[in-house]
Amino acid sequence: MKFSPFCRVFVALWLLAGCAVPPDPSRLDFDTETARYVFNAGYRNIFDKYIDPVDMGALTVRGLGGLKEIDPAIEIERAGGGIQLLHDHVPVRDFASPGAGDVGGWAELSTQVIAAGRLFSGPLNDGTADRIYEAVFKTALSGLDGHSRYANVEEARDFRAMREGFGGVGVTLDFERPDVTVMDVLSDTPAARAGLKAGDVITHIDDEETAGLDKSEVISRLRGKISTWLSITLTRKGTAAPLTVSVRRALIMMPTVSLERRGPYAHIRISGFNQRTVHSLVDVLTAAKREGKRELKGIVLDLRNNPGGLLDQAVAVADVFLTSGRIISTDGRHPDSHQLFDASGRDLAANIPLVVLINGRSASAAEIVAAALQDRGRAVVVGTNSFGKGTVQNITRLPNDGELIITWSRLYAPSGYSLHGRGVLPTVCTADEESSTAEIMARLRDGRLNSAVLLASWRTATDDQTVEDLRQSCLGSERMPESDLELAAKLLDDTPLFARALELSAPALASP
Repeated sequence: MKFSPFCRVFVALWLLAGCAVPPDPSRLDFDTETARYVFNAGYRNIFDKYIDPVDMGALTVRGLGGLKEIDPAIEIERAGGGIQLLHDHVPVRDFASPGAGDVGGWAELSTQVIAAGRLFSGPLNDGTADRIYEAVFKTALSGLDGHSRYANVEEARDFRAMREGFGGVGVTLDFERPDVTVMDVLSDTPAARAGLKAGDVITHIDDEETAGLDKSEVISRLRGKISTWLSITLTRKGTAAPLTVSVRRALIMMPTVSLERRGPYAHIRISGFNQRTVHSLVDVLTAAKREGKRELKGIVLDLRNNPGGLLDQAVAVADVFLTSGRIISTDGRHPDSHQLFDASGRDLAANIPLVVLINGRSASAAEIVAAALQDRGRAVVVGTNSFGKGTVQNITRLPNDGELIITWSRLYAPSGYSLHGRGVLPTVCTADEESSTAEIMARLRDGRLNSAVLLASWRTATDDQTVEDLRQSCLGSERMPESDLELAAKLLDDTPLFARALELSAPALASP
C-alpha cells in the first residue's frame, strides 16, 4: 500500500532499479488474448476495491474515450443500449452493453472495441500494448479521486524499486549531461566498494558503448539479477586512462533515514517510507544513543517534505516510539480495508523527549506518524499544517507488468478524526515568518498559545468550512527553515516548557 502524492520528486533521480524482464512488456504489440486478462484484472480490482461503488459502464466508456490520445479521430459513444465506435465521425461498429456488474463483459467489450479500432486507425494499429493500456486506464481512473492512477510498465518498475529495492550497483545518474555521468554513489553498495565516484563518466557497460543510449537503455543494462556480475568502463577527471571495474549486483534500497547528532540532541530525518525505513530508523536510533560524549537528551524526528510511502512502515515507525494504544485505523468499502493498528509496547526511545517536525509537504505515511505521536501524547509536533492526504492506495500488478493504484480506504487518527483533507495541526505553529523563536517560546511560556482549543476543534470539526478555517490558522508551507530545528532544540532543553507543550498536544484517549 503506497502513499505518494508527490511522486514527481523521484523522477529526476532515476535510480538504477529493478530486474530486467525480457521481452520488455512496454514494447510488445497489442494482442486480444493478453488484453482480456489485463482488462479483466484491472476492472475487477476497481470494481471490488475502490473506496466507493463504481459504475463499470461509465468507467469503461470513459476509459475507451482515452484512445483519442492515440488517434484524435476515434470516438466512443453510448447509443441506445449499446456502445458505438466512430472514426472521423463515421460509425464503424456497434457493441452490446454488458450488465452493470459484469466485469468480464466490460473487459471483453474493451478488447473488442480496441481490436475493431485498429482496423480503421493507423495510429492505434501502430501503438504498443503499453501505450494503449495507459491511454484507457489513465482516462478511466481520471473520473475517480485524484490518487487512483495507472502506472505504465516503466513507471511501475521504478515505483516497485523505490518500495521494495532492486538488483543494481548503487549509483544515481545525471541524464541532463551529454555523457552518462555518476551523480551520487550510495554508501555500502557494489559501486562504492568498486571505487566509483561522483563525476565519473560511464563510457561502456559490459563492453557496450553508452554513447547514443537513452535513459531506459542505460538503466536496463545496469539492472540485473542480484549476485550477477557486470563490467563498467569509466573516465575520471585527473586520470589519463579509462578505468574498468567489475561490479557484482546487490539488493539496493534507497536510503530514507539520516542522523545528525547536534550536541545532546539527535536530528533524525525520514524522507520517505520504503521497505527498509523502520530497520534504518532502529539503526540510527541505536547509533544516536551510543555516539557522542553527552547523554542523548532529546530527539527531533524531521518529517518535513516527506511525501509518504508504505503503510506498514509508517505504523512500524510510530511503534518505535510508543508503548501502547492505537496508532491508526483505516476504513473503506472492501472488508479487508477495515483495519486497526496498535502499538506493540517496544518504545526504543523510552523517556527520551521527542519533537516531530512537519510542513505542508508532509503527507500520508508521514501524517500517520505525526498524528499518532501527537494524539498519544508522545511528541510535540512543530511546524505548519501537513498536506492532508489521508487515503490508502491498494497496488495491483497487472498481467502486462503495469500497476493499478486504487484508493480503497481512509485514515483515522487515534482521536478519531479523518486525516483526509485535514492533515495534522502542529501543537506549536511556525507559519508566521514574522515571529521569532524567542517570541513563540514566550507565547508558549505565558499561556498565549491556544493550541489546546485549536486541536480540540481540529479533532471534532465535521464541516468542510470549519476544517478549512482551522487549516488557515497554521497554513501549510513548503519551507524547511533552520528556525524550526532551533525551536525544537529549545523546547527539548526546557523540561517544564516541553511538558506544558506535550500536555497541550494530547486529547483524553481511552486505550483500544
